[in-house]
Amino acid sequence: MDMTKLENLKEKCTRDEPVFCTNQCPLGVDVKKMIARITSGDFKGAYKYYRNQVLFPEIVSRLCDEPCQTVCLRKKIDQAVSVKMLEKACCDYTATKKSTGYYISRKKKCIAVIGGGLGGLSCAVKLARKGYDVHLYEEKHDLGGNLRKSKGLIPISIIEKELGQIIKEDGIKLYLDTRISTFDEIEFDALYIATGRGGNAFGLDEGFDPVSLGTLMNGVFGSKSAMQGIGSPVLISIREGIRAAQAIESYLKIGTMGGAAGCDEVVPSRLSVDISGVVMEERIVPGNLESYTEQEAIAEAKRCLQCGCDMCMTSCEMLSFFEKDPKKLIDDVEASMNIVKAFTTNVASREINSCNGCGLCKEVCPENLDFEELFMSSRRTLHKGRKLPPAFHDFWMRDMEFSNSEAAFMTINANGGDKSSYLFFPGCQLGGSDPDYVINAYTYLKKHLEDEPAMMIGCCGAPAEWAGREKEHSVVIDGIKNIWEDQGRPEVILACPSCRKMFGKYLPEIQVQSLWRVMAEKENGANRKIAACKKMTVFDPCASRYDPEAQNSIRIILKNSGYELEEMPYSSEWAQCCGYGGQIQAVNRSLFDKIVNTRVEATSNDYVTYCINCRDTFAAAGKSAVHILDLLFGNDIEARAARKPPTLTQRRENRIKLKKVLQIEKEAIKIKPEDKQIKKNIKVFIAPEVYDKMDRNFILMEDVQRTIEYCESTGKKIMDMSAGNFVGHHQDGNITFWVMYKPERDGIRLETVYSHRLIIEEDSR
Repeated sequence: MDMTKLENLKEKCTRDEPVFCTNQCPLGVDVKKMIARITSGDFKGAYKYYRNQVLFPEIVSRLCDEPCQTVCLRKKIDQAVSVKMLEKACCDYTATKKSTGYYISRKKKCIAVIGGGLGGLSCAVKLARKGYDVHLYEEKHDLGGNLRKSKGLIPISIIEKELGQIIKEDGIKLYLDTRISTFDEIEFDALYIATGRGGNAFGLDEGFDPVSLGTLMNGVFGSKSAMQGIGSPVLISIREGIRAAQAIESYLKIGTMGGAAGCDEVVPSRLSVDISGVVMEERIVPGNLESYTEQEAIAEAKRCLQCGCDMCMTSCEMLSFFEKDPKKLIDDVEASMNIVKAFTTNVASREINSCNGCGLCKEVCPENLDFEELFMSSRRTLHKGRKLPPAFHDFWMRDMEFSNSEAAFMTINANGGDKSSYLFFPGCQLGGSDPDYVINAYTYLKKHLEDEPAMMIGCCGAPAEWAGREKEHSVVIDGIKNIWEDQGRPEVILACPSCRKMFGKYLPEIQVQSLWRVMAEKENGANRKIAACKKMTVFDPCASRYDPEAQNSIRIILKNSGYELEEMPYSSEWAQCCGYGGQIQAVNRSLFDKIVNTRVEATSNDYVTYCINCRDTFAAAGKSAVHILDLLFGNDIEARAARKPPTLTQRRENRIKLKKVLQIEKEAIKIKPEDKQIKKNIKVFIAPEVYDKMDRNFILMEDVQRTIEYCESTGKKIMDMSAGNFVGHHQDGNITFWVMYKPERDGIRLETVYSHRLIIEEDSR
C-alpha cells in the first residue's frame, strides 16, 4: 500500500455520507437525530433539533411535501416512516417553544430584506441570530406572503403566532405596509430581494446568477422566484433564504459573491446500509386518523432504521474498542507516518499494532476498505523507520526464530531419501500444542496417499509479517522455497490456515492443498462416529476466509462423522479472528481479552476448529473446544475438549519433543545433544498462578532459569530480610528480567517474575 496516498483511502469511506432522508430534504433536517429523540420520549429535544433547521416548525410540519418518503429504506421492507407526522408530534408535545437565549455580540453591518414571505423571513432570521442589524420590508399588512393563500392547509392563527414570536425573539426590525421602489429609500451593507414571483426585481434580473443568487450589484442577492419569475415550493423558498444569509455573511467578510447558494442538485448519498436482518413492521396509523398521540409517535419513531454505515464498527472489535471511525483512524495513521519532531508523536502506534490482520473489514465494507493492509503496511513502514516499539512483537520473533532453529526445525525425506510428490507442512503451532497432532496426521498421510510424503516442520513466517519485519520474513520464505525446490517441487499439504495464507500470498508458485481436503476425499463416510448426537459449531479461522475448499472439507468430515452442526453468522467469508492474529496480546491485552470473551460467549455449543491457535485460545478462556484432529484421532473427546493449553514454555518443549520422536522413527537420523542454552542446572519450582503470569507476560522458563543462574553465579542479588527472598535481574537482549525467589528443598522457589525494556546502568567500580 502506498502510504503517501492515505487521503485517497479516506475518501473511500462512506460512513460520513448523509442519510438518505436528510440528503433528500431541501432543509437538510437531521431526521435521524430528531427521531432518536422521539424514540426516547424526548419531544422537547426533538423539537429543538427540528426548529433550528426549519426555522418555522409549526408551519413546515404542516406544509412539508415529504420528499424523504421517496428514499426511506423502510420502503424496501414495508412502508416509509411517517416523518411529517413525527415532525408535527414534536410541535404538539412541546409545551415551551421559546428559543433559548444566547448572548451574541452585535455586528455593525446592516442587512435589508425586501419581502416578508418565508424566503425573506428565513434570510432575516438567520442573519439576525448572527448578530446583524436586520431590517425587513413588506408591502402588505401581514407577513407570510403566499402562505396566507394556502386555502386552509394551515390555520392563519398558527401562521401569525409563529411568525410574530420569531420577529419578537430575534429582534428583526419590521416595516409592514412598506413598499420599496428604489434602493435609495433604504440603507444597507447587503440586501436580499425576496419579493416573490412577479415581484419587483429592481432591474437586476439581467445578469442574475441562479447558482450564487448574486446580482450584478455588489452585496445584492435575490431569490429565483423574484429574479426569474418562477414559483418555488415552500421548502425551496426557505432553503434559498437560509443559503442567501450564508452568502451575504460571506460577502460581508471577504467581499466576494460566489458560491452555490442557489444550487438545487441533490447528489445521491453513497451511504450503504445493511437491512438484511430488518423485520417487517407496519406503519403506525393514528387512532384519530389525523395526528399521533405521544405513544403512537414513539412507536412510529422506533420503526426508523437509524441508517448508518457501521458494518466495520459492529464487525470489528478493534475499531469499536478505540471508538474512532475509519477516517479518524486513517488520520492517526497518517500522522504516525509523518512525525514532525517536537510537534507530533507516533499517535497511532497502539492502534496500528492492535489489528488482528483478519481482513473482515474489507469483506463487510461496501467500498472494500482494507484496514488489514493499511495496518500491516504501517507496521512495515514504522519498523523501517525504527519507530515500531520492539516490545510489541519481540516474543513472537524469538519464538519464530526458535521454531526454525536446530532445536525444533527438521525435514524428513520420503521413502528413505527419495523425492516425493507430496510435502507435508504442519507449521510450528500444531506440534507446539501437542506433538501427537503432527505425528498422527503424518501417519495418516503416509497410509492414504499413493506416494509417501516428505515433511518439513517449521514456521511459515507469519510472526515476521505481523511484526512488519520484511527482511526476517523474506529469509523464512526463501528458506521454505529452497527446501521445496530441493524436494523436487512437490505439492504441499498444509494443516494450518495461517500457513495457507502465507503460501498463497508469498509462494504462489507452490501448488498447495489442505490436509482437510485430503481427509474429506479419502474417508468417504468411513470416519469414526464419535458422539454422533452432539451438536457442535465450526469456528472458521479468519485465515481461512478465502479458502472455501478447506471450510467445506471440514464440514464434510464432521457430517460424515455424524455430528450435527450449527453455524454462526460470522463464518466462512465473514470469519472472525479468535484474538490471536496479529500478535496483539502484548500491545493491547484488554482488547485481546474482549475479543476472546466475545467469541467464547457467541454460542453455548462446543467449538470445533482447524486452527490450533483458535482452539488453545478458547480453551485457555474456559471454552470447551477441540481441534478437528482431536475428533479424528482422540480416544476421549471430552478430555480433549477440556484439555488445558500448554504454557509457552511447554510449547517449546513440545516442539523439541516432536523432533526427537520423528528422529527416533527415522533411525538414519542421528539425534543431536540438547542445546546447552536450555539446560536446567537449577531445579525451579513454579506455582500454576506464577506460570499463568509468565504466559501473560511472555516469559519462558528458560528466561527464568537464565536469570536465576546469573544471579546465583555472579552474586548480583539483593536479600529481602523480611520475607527471606532474593531479588535480582538479568538483561537478555532488549529485555531485562526480574525474579524474586528463595531456596526450597533441593532447588529454588520462584515467587514472582516480570520483565521490562529499561536498560539498567550498573556501576562497574
